[in-house]
Amino acid sequence: MKNEGGFTLIEIVISLAIISISLVILVAALNRTVFTAAENTVLTNAVMLGGEKMQLAMNGDFPDTGTLDWKTDARYPGYRFREVVHSTPLPDVMRVAVEVEHEKDKAFELQGYVIRRVGQ
Repeated sequence: MKNEGGFTLIEIVISLAIISISLVILVAALNRTVFTAAENTVLTNAVMLGGEKMQLAMNGDFPDTGTLDWKTDARYPGYRFREVVHSTPLPDVMRVAVEVEHEKDKAFELQGYVIRRVGQ
């Protein structure tokens, strides 16, 4: 038999197996990247919403203790937030927590302290 310069069947099968495995790994990595980007978008929006609401709580009137009802913001569809105000041992200081949920899953919680300003 004459030696011709082609590929054998086993070489082609092994090459296809290597290419297939590489493609599966590449698709899995791409899928994970897309999932991580979506998670980061949810977290970024939750942080922005929570930070904004915490800033409003810090600059507003001195809060009463208790838990406010869940509210939504039209700029953040799918998100909802609420404020939870806890008393502290100091009468002029309250601990405020802003909880943010995305589609009923807790996404973020921000906590801070509000100090009663003179004249409030």
